[in-house]
Amino acid sequence: MTTAFLHTHVLVVVLFLILFLVKAFLLFFNKHDTLNKARSSTKMLDIVFGTLILVTGGYLAFSYYGPLPSWLLIKVVLVLAAIPLSIVGLKRHNKLLAAVGVLIFGYVYGIAETKSLKIRADKGEAVVVSPNGEVGTASSDPEKASHPILTKLEGTQLENTKAIYTALCANCHGEDGQKGTSGAVNLQLSTLNVEGRRNVISNGRGLMPGFGSQLSEQEIELLALYSTLLKK
Repeated sequence: MTTAFLHTHVLVVVLFLILFLVKAFLLFFNKHDTLNKARSSTKMLDIVFGTLILVTGGYLAFSYYGPLPSWLLIKVVLVLAAIPLSIVGLKRHNKLLAAVGVLIFGYVYGIAETKSLKIRADKGEAVVVSPNGEVGTASSDPEKASHPILTKLEGTQLENTKAIYTALCANCHGEDGQKGTSGAVNLQLSTLNVEGRRNVISNGRGLMPGFGSQLSEQEIELLALYSTLLKK
């Protein structure tokens, strides 16, 4: 369900931005008559897209595991401000408001891509997954190389993934992966690679249910990586 809402949210946001940028282009180049016609013909679409953005975004925020990170909270606030601001700017043919809307949407996109208010991804070595699913890093630092997944899972992202593991997995696997309730595999001894763990988390195995309908693809990926940290 979460994955469906995520895909819907992204699609609606893209469509809304395309319509907005086209109309902003008409405004900036003083095509007022064409802009009025475009606004009239897409008025209902604007309402539908704006509503869907709020509904799907609200659902995703509500379904987020753990405390919402600051970048996500700021993103939500900016989107809530940018949508009406942009609509008013186009309605009144106000180039300044429309330009501010464009800048806010651009900034929000940068935040979403980097998960940082500075629009700069956290520094760290890239995690490399080999063809057989083994995880490694390009770092030459032996200390970091000994725990390469921590480069991928750090800060709030690590806390959120721990929260997901605690909520969905710890009851059977235990906090350390060794509990073994209801036939759960000992994650410290499991020989499954990352890809195999992703498949099990998504589709389930034996008495374990699949969580593909509850978690996004990124959450499944991070949970699979996190589970490998429990290996001896």
